[in-house]
Formats: sequence, structure tokens, C-alpha cells
Amino acid sequence: MTTPRRGRLDDAPLEQLFPDSGEDDFALVRHAAARIAEACPPGIPVEWEWGPESLSTEITVYDEAGDRLSFLLDADCSGEFCDSVYLAVNVACGCAERHTTHVLDADTVLLTELADYQAFALGFAFDLMAQRLTGWLKDEGTHTPAHWRSKAGLPAPGSLPSSAQGRDAGVITA
Repeated sequence: MTTPRRGRLDDAPLEQLFPDSGEDDFALVRHAAARIAEACPPGIPVEWEWGPESLSTEITVYDEAGDRLSFLLDADCSGEFCDSVYLAVNVACGCAERHTTHVLDADTVLLTELADYQAFALGFAFDLMAQRLTGWLKDEGTHTPAHWRSKAGLPAPGSLPSSAQGRDAGVITA
């Protein structure tokens, strides 16, 4: 399985993605994913993407007139942050440098830090991040880019004079 696939969590081969994890982990991941789906506003689907040792979902709650807000949850056991679960808010950039996307309220749980939960560290970390995500999904006040930009002190897209807007500079963490 080298090409990432997309679909429902039930279709993801968790045992192949996370061979060092057990059924307790997978039960917690499935339960957390069900809570995420239940918390999503009507009409917003939850689609999962998986590849070797990675499972993620990016839920877009706002996408209008060049402005965008999404929540990203990623369980990854393959790279630099091996054995981690990551959660972040992605909001479209309105800076003069036009970074494309700002990553806000990012948080990572390293499974190696969960020695007390070693038997089900993946599931515990996934469930912990899913709790934060479902809180954001249930709170309609967090469904606008303006909410997150205000918290981070960022300008809205189009709020700067056209002479101040530069080239795309990529993704930054604010």
C-alpha cells in the first residue's frame, strides 16, 4: 500500500497502517472517528486519507470567496514525528506576503510520551485530539476564519491594499 487512499474510516486497514498497535487502539480510533462524524455540521462530510503508517482527515468548515478554514487531524508513525497524533487549524492567509495558509492552534501528542498508556497509546492520543476537534466542530463560533484570525492577530484576505499584497510564500505556522 504505497499510494494514499481516501474513503470512510471503516475502509482503512488500521492493522496494516499501524502494525505495532493493537485492537484496543483501533477500537478507540474507530470510536473517536464516529464522534468526529457526529459532530460535523450538516452537509460537511468526513473523508479519511491513509497511506503507509498514516491516517488523516481534513474537514473544511468554511470555503467561500477565496477564504477557507479547515481542521486537520493526522496520526502518523512514519516520519520525523514518528508515532504521533497531530491536530491543527488551517486558515487562508491575508498577509502582505500571502503565505497561502496559516496553521493555528497546532498540537502534537508523541506516543512515546504516553508510557502509562503503552498498550493503547495510539488510540489514547487519537481520542485526545478528537475531543478537541469535536469541540471545535460543535461550536459554530469556531467555523469562520475571522474567529481564528482574530485570536492570532492575522489580517483577512483582501483586507490589505493591493500594493501591499505580495507573492505566495507557502504555509506558515502562526
